[in-house]
Amino acid sequence: MRQGLWRVMIPVLALGLVAGCATAPVRRPVPTSPPVPVPTQSPHRPGRLFYHVLLGDIVGQQGHLGQAAKAFGQAAQETGDPGLTRHSALLSLYARRYAQARHLTLLWLAQTPQSVSARAALADADLGLTRISAAKREFAQALTQAAVHGGAQARAFAFEHIATLLLRHKRVALSVTVMQALTKRYPKDPIGEYVLAELARHGHDRTTALRAINAALALKPHWEDAAILKAGLLWTVAPRQALAFSARFLQRNPSATRLRLDYARRLVSLQYWHRALAQFRMIVAAAPNDPRVLYAAGLIALRSDELGLARSYLKHSLALAPDDAHANLYLGEIAETQKRYARAHYYYARVGKPYRFAAMLRDGLMPLAQSAPHRAWARLSRVTAHTKAQAVVLALARNEVLMALGQYAKGVAVLSAVMGRTAHPGVLLYARALDEEKLGAVTQAEQDLKRLVAAHPHSAIALNALGYTYIDNGQHERRGLALVRRALALAPGNPDILDSVGWGYYRLGHPRIALGYLQKAFDLSHDPTIAAHLGAALWGSGQRARALRLWRGAFAKAPGNSALKAELAKHQAL
Repeated sequence: MRQGLWRVMIPVLALGLVAGCATAPVRRPVPTSPPVPVPTQSPHRPGRLFYHVLLGDIVGQQGHLGQAAKAFGQAAQETGDPGLTRHSALLSLYARRYAQARHLTLLWLAQTPQSVSARAALADADLGLTRISAAKREFAQALTQAAVHGGAQARAFAFEHIATLLLRHKRVALSVTVMQALTKRYPKDPIGEYVLAELARHGHDRTTALRAINAALALKPHWEDAAILKAGLLWTVAPRQALAFSARFLQRNPSATRLRLDYARRLVSLQYWHRALAQFRMIVAAAPNDPRVLYAAGLIALRSDELGLARSYLKHSLALAPDDAHANLYLGEIAETQKRYARAHYYYARVGKPYRFAAMLRDGLMPLAQSAPHRAWARLSRVTAHTKAQAVVLALARNEVLMALGQYAKGVAVLSAVMGRTAHPGVLLYARALDEEKLGAVTQAEQDLKRLVAAHPHSAIALNALGYTYIDNGQHERRGLALVRRALALAPGNPDILDSVGWGYYRLGHPRIALGYLQKAFDLSHDPTIAAHLGAALWGSGQRARALRLWRGAFAKAPGNSALKAELAKHQAL
Protein backbone atom coordinates (compact mmCIF):
# COMPACT_ATOMS: atom_id res chain seq x y z
CA MET A 1 0.00 0.00 0.00
CA ARG A 2 1.27 3.52 -0.70
CA GLN A 3 2.01 5.56 2.38
CA GLY A 4 -0.43 8.31 3.39
CA LEU A 5 1.11 11.62 2.48
CA TRP A 6 -0.60 14.67 3.84
CA ARG A 7 0.04 14.30 7.55
CA VAL A 8 3.75 14.65 7.00
CA MET A 9 3.24 17.44 4.52
CA ILE A 10 1.46 20.02 6.69
CA PRO A 11 4.10 22.31 8.21
CA VAL A 12 4.62 21.47 11.87
CA LEU A 13 6.23 24.07 14.07
CA ALA A 14 9.48 22.87 15.56
CA LEU A 15 9.24 21.83 19.20
CA GLY A 16 12.78 23.04 19.62
CA LEU A 17 11.00 26.28 20.42
CA VAL A 18 10.11 24.68 23.71
CA ALA A 19 13.77 24.36 24.44
CA GLY A 20 14.25 28.05 23.69
CA CYS A 21 11.43 28.97 26.04
CA ALA A 22 12.60 26.62 28.72
CA THR A 23 16.35 27.12 29.07
CA ALA A 24 17.94 29.55 31.52
CA PRO A 25 21.49 30.77 30.92
CA VAL A 26 24.29 29.26 32.97
CA ARG A 27 26.43 31.70 34.93
CA ARG A 28 29.81 31.76 33.28
CA PRO A 29 32.57 34.29 32.51
CA VAL A 30 32.06 36.07 29.21
CA PRO A 31 34.76 38.13 27.50
CA THR A 32 33.99 41.83 27.68
CA SER A 33 34.37 44.42 24.94
CA PRO A 34 37.34 46.81 24.92
CA PRO A 35 37.07 49.81 27.26
CA VAL A 36 35.89 53.13 25.92
CA PRO A 37 38.69 55.63 26.56
CA VAL A 38 37.23 58.38 28.75
CA PRO A 39 40.11 60.53 29.97
CA THR A 40 39.76 62.17 33.34
CA GLN A 41 39.98 65.92 33.52
CA SER A 42 43.44 67.19 34.47
CA PRO A 43 43.97 70.74 35.77
CA HIS A 44 47.15 70.93 33.69
CA ARG A 45 46.76 70.16 29.99
CA PRO A 46 49.45 71.73 27.83
CA GLY A 47 49.08 71.69 24.05
CA ARG A 48 51.00 68.45 23.45
CA LEU A 49 48.98 66.63 26.14
CA PHE A 50 45.76 67.84 24.55
CA TYR A 51 47.04 66.55 21.20
CA HIS A 52 47.70 63.03 22.61
CA VAL A 53 44.30 62.83 24.29
CA LEU A 54 42.44 64.08 21.22
CA LEU A 55 44.38 61.75 18.91
CA GLY A 56 43.69 58.75 21.16
CA ASP A 57 40.00 59.61 21.30
CA ILE A 58 39.66 59.91 17.50
CA VAL A 59 41.61 56.82 16.47
CA GLY A 60 40.00 54.79 19.27
CA GLN A 61 36.53 55.63 17.96
CA GLN A 62 37.70 54.55 14.50
CA GLY A 63 38.68 51.14 15.90
CA HIS A 64 42.46 51.61 15.75
CA LEU A 65 43.13 50.39 19.29
CA GLY A 66 46.89 50.11 18.86
CA GLN A 67 47.29 53.76 17.84
CA ALA A 68 44.83 54.88 20.52
CA ALA A 69 46.76 52.93 23.18
CA LYS A 70 50.02 54.56 22.10
CA ALA A 71 48.54 58.08 22.18
CA PHE A 72 46.87 57.61 25.58
CA GLY A 73 50.02 55.92 26.89
CA GLN A 74 52.08 59.00 26.05
CA ALA A 75 49.48 61.21 27.72
CA ALA A 76 49.45 58.98 30.81
CA GLN A 77 53.22 59.08 31.16
CA GLU A 78 53.28 62.87 30.83
CA THR A 79 50.58 63.47 33.46
CA GLY A 80 50.80 60.48 35.78
CA ASP A 81 46.97 60.53 35.80
CA PRO A 82 45.73 57.11 37.13
CA GLY A 83 42.60 57.21 34.93
CA LEU A 84 44.61 57.75 31.76
CA THR A 85 47.11 55.11 32.82
CA ARG A 86 44.34 52.55 33.39
CA HIS A 87 42.69 53.24 30.03
CA SER A 88 45.95 53.20 28.10
CA ALA A 89 47.00 49.92 29.77
CA LEU A 90 43.70 48.20 28.98
CA LEU A 91 43.71 49.51 25.41
CA SER A 92 47.24 48.15 24.98
CA LEU A 93 46.07 44.74 26.20
CA TYR A 94 43.13 44.66 23.81
CA ALA A 95 45.43 45.76 20.99
CA ARG A 96 47.75 42.90 22.04
CA ARG A 97 50.68 45.28 22.53
CA TYR A 98 51.83 43.30 25.53
CA ALA A 99 55.23 44.94 26.09
CA GLN A 100 53.64 48.40 26.14
CA ALA A 101 50.77 47.04 28.27
CA ARG A 102 53.20 45.62 30.82
CA HIS A 103 55.05 48.93 31.10
CA LEU A 104 51.75 50.80 31.61
CA THR A 105 50.30 48.29 34.10
CA LEU A 106 53.46 48.61 36.21
CA LEU A 107 52.87 52.38 36.19
CA TRP A 108 49.19 51.78 37.04
CA LEU A 109 50.19 49.53 39.97
CA ALA A 110 52.65 52.12 41.22
CA GLN A 111 49.84 54.68 41.26
CA THR A 112 47.21 52.30 42.83
CA PRO A 113 49.09 49.46 44.58
CA GLN A 114 45.96 47.80 45.98
CA SER A 115 44.12 47.57 42.62
CA VAL A 116 43.12 43.98 41.87
CA SER A 117 42.33 44.97 38.25
CA ALA A 118 45.83 46.39 37.80
CA ARG A 119 47.42 43.23 39.21
CA ALA A 120 45.30 41.03 36.92
CA ALA A 121 46.14 43.26 33.94
CA LEU A 122 49.85 42.83 34.67
CA ALA A 123 49.38 39.05 34.73
CA ASP A 124 47.47 39.33 31.44
CA ALA A 125 50.39 41.18 29.86
CA ASP A 126 52.86 38.61 31.22
CA LEU A 127 50.76 35.84 29.72
CA GLY A 128 50.84 37.57 26.33
CA LEU A 129 54.64 37.78 26.61
CA THR A 130 54.72 34.04 27.55
CA ARG A 131 56.04 34.90 31.02
CA ILE A 132 53.94 32.04 32.40
CA SER A 133 55.44 31.80 35.90
CA ALA A 134 55.17 35.56 36.37
CA ALA A 135 51.54 35.49 35.16
CA LYS A 136 50.64 32.75 37.66
CA ARG A 137 52.30 34.71 40.45
CA GLU A 138 50.50 37.96 39.60
CA PHE A 139 47.12 36.23 39.22
CA ALA A 140 47.59 34.59 42.62
CA GLN A 141 48.46 37.94 44.18
CA ALA A 142 45.33 39.47 42.58
CA LEU A 143 43.20 36.77 44.24
CA THR A 144 44.88 37.37 47.59
CA GLN A 145 44.34 41.14 47.35
CA ALA A 146 40.70 40.63 46.42
CA ALA A 147 40.11 38.38 49.43
CA VAL A 148 41.92 40.75 51.82
CA HIS A 149 39.96 43.81 50.75
CA GLY A 150 36.59 42.31 49.79
CA GLY A 151 36.33 38.85 51.28
CA ALA A 152 35.21 35.61 49.60
CA GLN A 153 32.76 37.35 47.28
CA ALA A 154 35.44 39.67 45.92
CA ARG A 155 37.74 36.69 45.36
CA ALA A 156 34.92 34.93 43.48
CA PHE A 157 34.59 37.91 41.15
CA ALA A 158 38.36 37.93 40.74
CA PHE A 159 38.31 34.25 39.72
CA GLU A 160 35.69 34.98 37.07
CA HIS A 161 37.62 38.03 35.83
CA ILE A 162 40.78 35.96 35.51
CA ALA A 163 38.88 33.27 33.58
CA THR A 164 37.68 35.98 31.18
CA LEU A 165 41.24 37.15 30.61
CA LEU A 166 42.46 33.59 30.06
CA LEU A 167 39.74 32.89 27.50
CA ARG A 168 40.77 35.96 25.52
CA HIS A 169 44.19 34.44 24.82
CA LYS A 170 42.61 31.49 22.97
CA ARG A 171 45.25 29.11 24.35
CA VAL A 172 42.90 26.75 26.09
CA ALA A 173 45.40 24.20 27.42
CA LEU A 174 47.53 26.98 28.91
CA SER A 175 44.42 28.61 30.42
CA VAL A 176 43.49 25.34 32.12
CA THR A 177 47.04 24.89 33.44
CA VAL A 178 47.12 28.42 34.89
CA MET A 179 43.70 28.03 36.54
CA GLN A 180 44.67 24.62 37.98
CA ALA A 181 47.68 26.27 39.62
CA LEU A 182 45.42 28.98 41.10
CA THR A 183 42.81 26.54 42.43
CA LYS A 184 45.53 24.61 44.24
CA ARG A 185 46.23 27.77 46.24
CA TYR A 186 42.55 27.95 47.23
CA PRO A 187 41.41 24.31 47.45
CA LYS A 188 38.28 25.18 49.44
CA ASP A 189 36.94 27.85 47.09
CA PRO A 190 34.12 26.39 44.90
CA ILE A 191 34.13 29.27 42.41
CA GLY A 192 37.73 28.46 41.46
CA GLU A 193 36.75 24.89 40.63
CA TYR A 194 33.70 26.14 38.75
CA VAL A 195 35.65 28.49 36.45
CA LEU A 196 38.26 25.74 35.96
CA ALA A 197 35.46 23.43 34.81
CA GLU A 198 34.22 26.13 32.43
CA LEU A 199 37.68 26.64 30.94
CA ALA A 200 38.21 22.87 30.54
CA ARG A 201 34.77 22.51 28.94
CA HIS A 202 35.68 25.28 26.53
CA GLY A 203 38.77 23.28 25.58
CA HIS A 204 36.81 20.00 25.26
CA ASP A 205 38.73 18.51 28.18
CA ARG A 206 35.74 16.74 29.72
CA THR A 207 37.80 14.72 32.22
CA THR A 208 39.29 17.83 33.85
CA ALA A 209 35.96 19.65 33.60
CA LEU A 210 34.05 16.87 35.38
CA ARG A 211 36.73 16.50 38.05
CA ALA A 212 36.60 20.25 38.72
CA ILE A 213 32.81 20.55 38.80
CA ASN A 214 32.57 17.54 41.11
CA ALA A 215 35.01 19.29 43.43
CA ALA A 216 32.88 22.47 43.28
CA LEU A 217 29.74 20.51 44.18
CA ALA A 218 31.55 18.70 46.99
CA LEU A 219 32.40 22.12 48.46
CA LYS A 220 28.95 23.60 47.76
CA PRO A 221 26.48 20.68 47.34
CA HIS A 222 23.34 22.72 46.63
CA TRP A 223 24.87 25.06 44.01
CA GLU A 224 22.43 25.17 41.09
CA ASP A 225 24.81 26.79 38.58
CA ALA A 226 27.34 24.02 39.18
CA ALA A 227 24.63 21.37 38.83
CA ILE A 228 23.54 22.82 35.47
CA LEU A 229 27.14 22.81 34.24
CA LYS A 230 27.66 19.20 35.38
CA ALA A 231 24.43 18.07 33.68
CA GLY A 232 25.63 19.69 30.44
CA LEU A 233 29.03 18.00 30.67
CA LEU A 234 27.49 14.58 31.32
CA TRP A 235 24.99 15.06 28.50
CA THR A 236 27.75 15.15 25.89
CA VAL A 237 29.03 11.70 26.84
CA ALA A 238 26.25 9.90 28.72
CA PRO A 239 22.76 11.45 28.35
CA ARG A 240 21.11 8.97 30.72
CA GLN A 241 23.66 9.75 33.43
CA ALA A 242 22.94 13.45 32.94
CA LEU A 243 19.21 12.84 33.41
CA ALA A 244 19.80 10.68 36.48
CA PHE A 245 22.07 13.31 38.04
CA SER A 246 19.55 16.11 37.41
CA ALA A 247 16.72 14.01 38.88
CA ARG A 248 18.73 13.31 42.06
CA PHE A 249 19.75 16.95 42.48
CA LEU A 250 16.15 18.13 42.03
CA GLN A 251 14.98 15.62 44.63
CA ARG A 252 17.31 17.24 47.13
CA ASN A 253 16.76 20.79 45.83
CA PRO A 254 13.15 21.08 44.58
CA SER A 255 13.38 24.87 44.25
CA ALA A 256 16.18 24.66 41.61
CA THR A 257 13.88 25.92 38.85
CA ARG A 258 16.58 26.69 36.28
CA LEU A 259 17.97 23.15 36.53
CA ARG A 260 14.41 21.82 36.30
CA LEU A 261 13.96 23.78 33.06
CA ASP A 262 17.25 22.40 31.76
CA TYR A 263 16.21 18.86 32.77
CA ALA A 264 12.80 19.23 31.10
CA ARG A 265 14.44 20.50 27.89
CA ARG A 266 16.68 17.43 27.78
CA LEU A 267 13.68 15.14 28.34
CA VAL A 268 11.93 16.87 25.45
CA SER A 269 14.96 16.34 23.18
CA LEU A 270 14.61 12.58 23.82
CA GLN A 271 10.82 12.80 23.35
CA TYR A 272 10.12 11.68 26.91
CA TRP A 273 6.93 13.70 26.82
CA HIS A 274 5.24 12.44 29.97
CA ARG A 275 8.36 12.83 32.12
CA ALA A 276 8.90 16.31 30.71
CA LEU A 277 5.29 17.19 31.44
CA ALA A 278 5.71 16.15 35.08
CA GLN A 279 8.59 18.64 35.37
CA PHE A 280 6.64 21.40 33.65
CA ARG A 281 3.74 20.97 36.04
CA MET A 282 6.13 21.90 38.86
CA ILE A 283 7.65 24.74 36.85
CA VAL A 284 4.19 26.18 36.18
CA ALA A 285 3.39 25.92 39.90
CA ALA A 286 6.51 28.00 40.60
CA ALA A 287 5.80 30.54 37.81
CA PRO A 288 2.02 30.46 37.21
CA ASN A 289 1.90 33.75 35.30
CA ASP A 290 4.87 33.38 32.97
CA PRO A 291 3.42 33.08 29.43
CA ARG A 292 6.60 31.45 28.07
CA VAL A 293 6.50 28.72 30.70
CA LEU A 294 2.76 28.18 30.18
CA TYR A 295 3.22 28.00 26.40
CA ALA A 296 6.05 25.46 26.70
CA ALA A 297 4.00 23.41 29.17
CA GLY A 298 1.06 23.51 26.78
CA LEU A 299 3.13 22.09 23.94
CA ILE A 300 4.52 19.31 26.13
CA ALA A 301 1.01 18.45 27.30
CA LEU A 302 -0.13 18.38 23.67
CA ARG A 303 2.64 15.97 22.70
CA SER A 304 1.69 13.85 25.74
CA ASP A 305 -1.91 13.66 24.45
CA GLU A 306 -3.08 15.53 27.54
CA LEU A 307 -5.34 17.72 25.42
CA GLY A 308 -7.39 19.20 28.24
CA LEU A 309 -4.29 20.24 30.18
CA ALA A 310 -2.63 21.55 27.00
CA ARG A 311 -5.71 23.65 26.26
CA SER A 312 -5.73 25.05 29.80
CA TYR A 313 -2.05 26.04 29.70
CA LEU A 314 -2.26 27.56 26.22
CA LYS A 315 -5.42 29.55 27.00
CA HIS A 316 -3.76 30.96 30.13
CA SER A 317 -0.65 31.79 28.08
CA LEU A 318 -2.81 33.51 25.47
CA ALA A 319 -4.60 35.55 28.13
CA LEU A 320 -1.23 36.84 29.35
CA ALA A 321 0.20 37.37 25.84
CA PRO A 322 -2.80 37.99 23.51
CA ASP A 323 -0.68 38.48 20.38
CA ASP A 324 0.98 35.05 20.60
CA ALA A 325 0.38 33.44 17.18
CA HIS A 326 1.77 30.10 18.38
CA ALA A 327 -0.82 29.63 21.10
CA ASN A 328 -3.74 30.25 18.74
CA LEU A 329 -2.33 27.79 16.22
CA TYR A 330 -2.00 25.00 18.77
CA LEU A 331 -5.35 25.74 20.37
CA GLY A 332 -6.80 25.31 16.89
CA GLU A 333 -5.00 21.99 16.52
CA ILE A 334 -6.38 20.79 19.87
CA ALA A 335 -9.92 21.78 18.96
CA GLU A 336 -9.58 20.07 15.58
CA THR A 337 -8.32 16.87 17.22
CA GLN A 338 -11.32 16.99 19.56
CA LYS A 339 -13.60 17.47 16.50
CA ARG A 340 -14.67 20.89 17.76
CA TYR A 341 -14.38 22.25 14.25
CA ALA A 342 -16.12 25.60 14.75
CA ARG A 343 -13.79 26.39 17.67
CA ALA A 344 -10.76 25.29 15.65
CA HIS A 345 -11.84 27.63 12.85
CA TYR A 346 -12.13 30.44 15.43
CA TYR A 347 -8.53 29.94 16.63
CA TYR A 348 -7.02 29.45 13.16
CA ALA A 349 -8.60 32.72 12.03
CA ARG A 350 -6.74 34.55 14.81
CA VAL A 351 -3.25 33.33 13.95
CA GLY A 352 -1.05 36.13 12.67
CA LYS A 353 2.34 36.25 11.03
CA PRO A 354 4.58 34.34 10.62
CA TYR A 355 2.25 31.33 11.02
CA ARG A 356 -0.78 32.69 9.20
CA PHE A 357 -0.19 30.56 6.11
CA ALA A 358 0.14 27.33 8.12
CA ALA A 359 -3.05 28.13 10.03
CA MET A 360 -5.03 28.88 6.85
CA LEU A 361 -3.80 25.62 5.34
CA ARG A 362 -4.96 23.59 8.34
CA ASP A 363 -8.25 25.44 8.37
CA GLY A 364 -8.68 24.78 4.65
CA LEU A 365 -8.10 21.04 4.95
CA MET A 366 -10.21 20.63 8.08
CA PRO A 367 -13.57 20.18 6.24
CA LEU A 368 -12.21 16.95 4.68
CA ALA A 369 -12.64 15.31 8.10
CA GLN A 370 -16.26 16.47 7.98
CA SER A 371 -16.81 14.95 4.52
CA ALA A 372 -17.19 18.45 3.10
CA PRO A 373 -14.57 18.68 0.30
CA HIS A 374 -16.44 21.53 -1.47
CA ARG A 375 -16.12 23.70 1.64
CA ALA A 376 -12.43 22.74 1.88
CA TRP A 377 -11.90 23.82 -1.73
CA ALA A 378 -13.64 27.14 -1.10
CA ARG A 379 -11.39 27.88 1.88
CA LEU A 380 -8.16 26.88 0.12
CA SER A 381 -9.14 28.99 -2.89
CA ARG A 382 -8.83 32.04 -0.64
CA VAL A 383 -5.29 31.13 0.51
CA THR A 384 -2.41 32.96 -1.19
CA ALA A 385 1.17 31.67 -1.38
CA HIS A 386 3.88 34.30 -0.94
CA THR A 387 6.94 32.12 -1.58
CA LYS A 388 7.86 29.26 -3.90
CA ALA A 389 7.86 26.85 -0.97
CA GLN A 390 4.37 27.97 0.05
CA ALA A 391 3.18 27.57 -3.55
CA VAL A 392 4.29 23.93 -3.53
CA VAL A 393 2.62 23.20 -0.18
CA LEU A 394 -0.59 24.94 -1.26
CA ALA A 395 -0.69 22.92 -4.49
CA LEU A 396 -0.36 19.70 -2.51
CA ALA A 397 -3.17 20.75 -0.18
CA ARG A 398 -5.44 21.64 -3.08
CA ASN A 399 -4.64 18.33 -4.76
CA GLU A 400 -5.67 16.54 -1.57
CA VAL A 401 -9.08 18.18 -1.80
CA LEU A 402 -9.38 17.53 -5.54
CA MET A 403 -8.69 13.84 -4.94
CA ALA A 404 -11.53 13.80 -2.40
CA LEU A 405 -13.72 15.39 -5.08
CA GLY A 406 -12.60 12.83 -7.68
CA GLN A 407 -11.18 15.59 -9.91
CA TYR A 408 -7.88 13.85 -10.66
CA ALA A 409 -7.16 15.59 -13.95
CA LYS A 410 -7.46 18.97 -12.27
CA GLY A 411 -5.14 17.71 -9.54
CA VAL A 412 -2.51 16.76 -12.14
CA ALA A 413 -2.79 20.28 -13.62
CA VAL A 414 -2.43 21.97 -10.21
CA LEU A 415 0.68 19.93 -9.35
CA SER A 416 2.26 20.32 -12.80
CA ALA A 417 1.88 24.10 -12.58
CA VAL A 418 4.28 24.29 -9.60
CA MET A 419 6.61 21.45 -10.61
CA GLY A 420 9.23 23.87 -11.93
CA ARG A 421 9.24 26.01 -8.77
CA THR A 422 11.29 23.61 -6.68
CA ALA A 423 14.66 21.95 -7.15
CA HIS A 424 13.38 18.91 -5.24
CA PRO A 425 10.01 17.93 -6.76
CA GLY A 426 9.92 14.45 -5.19
CA VAL A 427 6.74 14.91 -3.17
CA LEU A 428 5.02 16.52 -6.18
CA LEU A 429 5.98 13.56 -8.39
CA TYR A 430 4.57 11.19 -5.78
CA ALA A 431 1.27 13.05 -5.52
CA ARG A 432 0.93 13.42 -9.31
CA ALA A 433 1.57 9.69 -9.81
CA LEU A 434 -1.38 8.92 -7.50
CA ASP A 435 -3.62 11.16 -9.62
CA GLU A 436 -2.33 9.70 -12.88
CA GLU A 437 -2.99 6.16 -11.72
CA LYS A 438 -6.56 7.10 -10.76
CA LEU A 439 -6.97 8.43 -14.32
CA GLY A 440 -5.67 5.13 -15.74
CA ALA A 441 -2.50 6.81 -17.00
CA VAL A 442 -0.31 4.03 -15.61
CA THR A 443 2.63 4.73 -17.94
CA GLN A 444 2.83 8.38 -16.84
CA ALA A 445 2.51 7.34 -13.18
CA GLU A 446 5.40 4.87 -13.57
CA GLN A 447 7.53 7.55 -15.24
CA ASP A 448 6.97 9.97 -12.36
CA LEU A 449 7.75 7.29 -9.79
CA LYS A 450 10.90 6.23 -11.68
CA ARG A 451 12.05 9.85 -11.55
CA LEU A 452 11.32 9.83 -7.83
CA VAL A 453 13.36 6.65 -7.24
CA ALA A 454 16.21 7.96 -9.41
CA ALA A 455 16.36 11.12 -7.28
CA HIS A 456 15.96 9.22 -3.98
CA PRO A 457 17.33 5.68 -4.48
CA HIS A 458 17.46 5.01 -0.74
CA SER A 459 14.00 6.31 0.09
CA ALA A 460 11.72 3.57 1.42
CA ILE A 461 8.64 5.60 0.46
CA ALA A 462 9.83 6.07 -3.14
CA LEU A 463 10.79 2.40 -3.58
CA ASN A 464 7.50 1.27 -2.08
CA ALA A 465 5.46 3.59 -4.31
CA LEU A 466 7.01 2.32 -7.55
CA GLY A 467 7.04 -1.31 -6.43
CA TYR A 468 3.39 -1.25 -5.34
CA THR A 469 2.41 0.31 -8.66
CA TYR A 470 4.05 -2.57 -10.54
CA ILE A 471 2.36 -5.14 -8.26
CA ASP A 472 -1.12 -3.63 -8.13
CA ASN A 473 -1.33 -3.10 -11.88
CA GLY A 474 -0.37 -6.69 -12.62
CA GLN A 475 2.75 -5.70 -14.55
CA HIS A 476 6.30 -6.59 -13.54
CA GLU A 477 5.13 -8.13 -10.24
CA ARG A 478 8.52 -9.73 -9.55
CA ARG A 479 10.32 -6.46 -10.17
CA GLY A 480 7.76 -4.74 -7.94
CA LEU A 481 8.26 -7.29 -5.15
CA ALA A 482 12.03 -6.78 -5.30
CA LEU A 483 11.53 -3.01 -4.91
CA VAL A 484 9.16 -3.27 -1.94
CA ARG A 485 11.47 -5.79 -0.23
CA ARG A 486 14.28 -3.20 -0.56
CA ALA A 487 11.92 -0.65 0.97
CA LEU A 488 11.13 -3.03 3.85
CA ALA A 489 14.84 -3.46 4.59
CA LEU A 490 15.04 0.34 4.99
CA ALA A 491 11.84 0.63 7.07
CA PRO A 492 11.11 -2.81 8.61
CA GLY A 493 8.24 -1.70 10.84
CA ASN A 494 6.28 0.31 8.27
CA PRO A 495 2.77 -1.20 7.92
CA ASP A 496 2.23 0.20 4.41
CA ILE A 497 5.42 -1.44 3.15
CA LEU A 498 4.61 -4.71 4.94
CA ASP A 499 1.27 -4.63 3.13
CA SER A 500 3.01 -4.08 -0.22
CA VAL A 501 5.33 -7.07 0.33
CA GLY A 502 2.42 -9.27 1.36
CA TRP A 503 0.34 -8.12 -1.58
CA GLY A 504 3.24 -8.86 -3.90
CA TYR A 505 3.52 -12.45 -2.66
CA TYR A 506 -0.24 -12.87 -2.96
CA ARG A 507 -0.27 -11.61 -6.57
CA LEU A 508 2.56 -14.01 -7.40
CA GLY A 509 0.48 -16.93 -6.08
CA HIS A 510 1.91 -17.36 -2.56
CA PRO A 511 -1.01 -16.52 -0.23
CA ARG A 512 0.40 -18.40 2.76
CA ILE A 513 3.68 -16.44 2.63
CA ALA A 514 1.63 -13.28 2.13
CA LEU A 515 -0.40 -13.93 5.30
CA GLY A 516 2.53 -13.31 7.67
CA TYR A 517 3.32 -9.89 6.20
CA LEU A 518 -0.32 -8.83 5.84
CA GLN A 519 -1.32 -9.90 9.35
CA LYS A 520 1.60 -7.94 10.84
CA ALA A 521 0.66 -4.90 8.73
CA PHE A 522 -2.98 -5.11 9.88
CA ASP A 523 -1.93 -5.48 13.53
CA LEU A 524 0.07 -2.26 13.22
CA SER A 525 -2.55 -0.33 11.25
CA HIS A 526 -6.22 -1.28 10.87
CA ASP A 527 -6.30 0.37 7.45
CA PRO A 528 -9.25 -0.74 5.27
CA THR A 529 -7.03 -1.38 2.23
CA ILE A 530 -4.75 -3.61 4.31
CA ALA A 531 -7.91 -5.38 5.55
CA ALA A 532 -8.94 -5.98 1.92
CA HIS A 533 -5.53 -7.49 1.09
CA LEU A 534 -5.41 -9.63 4.25
CA GLY A 535 -8.88 -10.96 3.51
CA ALA A 536 -7.80 -11.94 -0.01
CA ALA A 537 -4.82 -13.88 1.40
CA LEU A 538 -7.07 -15.58 3.98
CA TRP A 539 -9.54 -16.53 1.23
CA GLY A 540 -6.71 -17.87 -0.92
CA SER A 541 -5.44 -19.94 2.02
CA GLY A 542 -8.84 -21.56 2.53
CA GLN A 543 -9.92 -19.42 5.53
CA ARG A 544 -13.02 -18.07 3.79
CA ALA A 545 -15.23 -17.48 6.84
CA ARG A 546 -12.51 -15.49 8.54
CA ALA A 547 -11.94 -13.49 5.36
CA LEU A 548 -15.66 -12.59 5.11
CA ARG A 549 -15.79 -11.52 8.77
CA LEU A 550 -12.75 -9.31 8.28
CA TRP A 551 -14.07 -7.69 5.08
CA ARG A 552 -17.54 -7.03 6.47
CA GLY A 553 -16.18 -5.59 9.73
CA ALA A 554 -13.82 -3.27 7.86
CA PHE A 555 -16.51 -2.29 5.34
CA ALA A 556 -18.87 -1.26 8.19
CA LYS A 557 -16.22 1.26 9.32
CA ALA A 558 -15.07 2.37 5.84
CA PRO A 559 -17.92 1.84 3.34
CA GLY A 560 -16.25 4.05 0.74
CA ASN A 561 -13.02 2.08 0.45
CA SER A 562 -12.63 0.89 -3.16
CA ALA A 563 -10.35 -2.07 -2.31
CA LEU A 564 -12.89 -3.50 0.13
CA LYS A 565 -15.74 -2.97 -2.32
CA ALA A 566 -13.79 -4.80 -5.03
CA GLU A 567 -13.05 -7.84 -2.84
CA LEU A 568 -16.62 -8.10 -1.52
CA ALA A 569 -18.07 -7.76 -5.02
CA LYS A 570 -15.58 -10.29 -6.40
CA HIS A 571 -16.74 -12.86 -3.87
CA GLN A 572 -20.40 -11.79 -4.05
CA ALA A 573 -20.42 -10.92 -0.37
CA LEU A 574 -21.88 -7.40 -0.54
